Amino acid sequence: MIPSHWFRRVVLVLCLMGLGAVILWVTGLATDPVTRPVTQAAGSVTFLFVFYATAPLTARFLAPLPSQDPELQERLARIVATLPACPPVTLHDHADPQANSVGLLRRWSRIYLTTGLLNSMSDEGMRGVLAHESTHIREHHILATFLYASAFAVSSQLLADDNFFFAALLLFLGLRRYSEYRADAGAVAVVGRETLLTTLRELARSYPSKAWHRWTSFANIYPTLPMRIRAIETGRKALL
Repeated sequence: MIPSHWFRRVVLVLCLMGLGAVILWVTGLATDPVTRPVTQAAGSVTFLFVFYATAPLTARFLAPLPSQDPELQERLARIVATLPACPPVTLHDHADPQANSVGLLRRWSRIYLTTGLLNSMSDEGMRGVLAHESTHIREHHILATFLYASAFAVSSQLLADDNFFFAALLLFLGLRRYSEYRADAGAVAVVGRETLLTTLRELARSYPSKAWHRWTSFANIYPTLPMRIRAIETGRKALL
């Protein structure tokens, strides 16, 4: 989630909970045991579609005002100009160093950066961040995640098999990790291997990893920064 004021985050969570409750109530109206799994599957897909499709609006709500710092905006514009193709970028004031790409379709997608991230990284490091996020959008990783999540929700409702649920969840984690590695590979193609390694090493200073993080990463949808660095250096992607 895009870093924002706590009140806006609470409002967003309550809205999502309200939407989920309404969909759950509507699908619960089906009392026929044959049609009920179908209506529940349709409700799950509806919730996922609204969640992913409204992400640009959600991002605007969480970060309603771009940063008013002219020096940072000028610096960001200069960095963006060095990239061959980059979606629209919004810089908003927040201390947390984060970057997020939002949008189900490429036409309406954009990148959100925090001033905390821009202040903590070099120009070369920021080029890697923007190239990474641009690859997520260019290769439709968000759309792929939505389609898989929808197929997962439908299959889980119709099959009601615990083994399938567990296997599909592991596959989802693998898909998300693969998307991160693909975004890194796409960034290498745009800005070069050394630039992306600079990016990942600068990020690692902001988010230092402990040795044990690798062994708890199975429960995380993202590979750790050391794992991503090793993948770039060796060309081998690690699941753990």
